[in-house]
Amino acid sequence: MLRARLGDAGDPFYCSPLAERFEGPARGGVPVLFPQFAEYGPLLKHGFARNRDWTLLEHGADAARERLHYVLEITPDDFPGWPHAARLELEVLARESRIDFSFTVLNTGDDEFSFTGGLHPYFAVNDLLQLRVEGLQGVAASDRYQPAFTRQDEPVLQFGEAIFERLYDGCPAVTLIEGSRRIRLSASGFDQWMVWNPGREEARKLKDLPDGDWRKFICVEPVRVKNLVVLRPGERFSGNFLVELEQGAG
Repeated sequence: MLRARLGDAGDPFYCSPLAERFEGPARGGVPVLFPQFAEYGPLLKHGFARNRDWTLLEHGADAARERLHYVLEITPDDFPGWPHAARLELEVLARESRIDFSFTVLNTGDDEFSFTGGLHPYFAVNDLLQLRVEGLQGVAASDRYQPAFTRQDEPVLQFGEAIFERLYDGCPAVTLIEGSRRIRLSASGFDQWMVWNPGREEARKLKDLPDGDWRKFICVEPVRVKNLVVLRPGERFSGNFLVELEQGAG
């Protein structure tokens, strides 16, 4: 398990204290979404990778850094509805003020396949209602609960008590701002951001989330949804995600 901290800002990721009581993926951390994002396809929501036990190939740490390297091997017979072979790898390098994620997918089979997905980080916040997100102004977007919404016109994204689920058709660097803490997010290989929080009412339906904890996190996810990834045999996809404490923050 990653023991990363971003300087005085502390642990950047939320994990539900109830997660171990329930089967399935933990509510929190940084789940991997593969080979399907959300309900955008015929498979189980968010695919199967987050439900599997990955193999830890490497875990090293010293006073300056910590490194994790996970792998998941998939064969054509593993999952009904997805008869392909692939090797998934997730590498994480954490240092004093930044955490680098590298996600790769290698087609190890004999046929072409396509996928959507990405990373699903739960960022810990003191109070969602005080959080601001900058960097998305002018980006086209679709909002599940506001069908008329087509673009982020406001320079700052803020949140209320209602459920929030908005897919941005772009992946510019964004900054999470809460008090004096500023965390910058950037990505390559991924080309969209999903921003999500269940809100007060929907959170009550999540048995693995304590009452009130919906205010303790925000999901800002680097993903590929609109432009799915197509890999021929032997081809590889690489997506990188950087979480960085801005200088002087924390």
